[in-house]
Amino acid sequence: MLAPVVVDGDDYLFPSRKIWDRFQVDPAEIQRRGAIVAAADLATLKPRYERNSKQVIEYAELASDRPIVASAVLAPKFLDLFRDTLGDKVLLVVPNRFHAYVFPALASNYQDYYPMVNEAYHDTAWPISVEVFEVGPEGFRAVGVYRSP
Repeated sequence: MLAPVVVDGDDYLFPSRKIWDRFQVDPAEIQRRGAIVAAADLATLKPRYERNSKQVIEYAELASDRPIVASAVLAPKFLDLFRDTLGDKVLLVVPNRFHAYVFPALASNYQDYYPMVNEAYHDTAWPISVEVFEVGPEGFRAVGVYRSP
């Protein structure tokens, strides 16, 4: 679900009825503006790559101390950030507003990272999801969910 917010310092607040009435923004405009903001937020994030003992990338982590990661992954150019390192399709999980994990879609062992994802999901006041999405040129597609072993 996408929703507009009013940024007030460190707080991200749902607009009041007064603000809705004043600006009369329709859903298409919210989506257009949201894409612009998501792209700007994504541009501030730098992936941290985790490699195995053979130096093969296991996953990338996007993290921020601001609650922007969950929406930054919706930026139109999100996949471009990982195309050269993880491939044309990736697996994405966004356990909370501040973290996202991106795995290669091919030859991935993303299931092995249940403890990390579960901790990120439960260790916050703002959990998002433990669902796994495949992100490719066609868009987003739910492909799994992390469950307790």
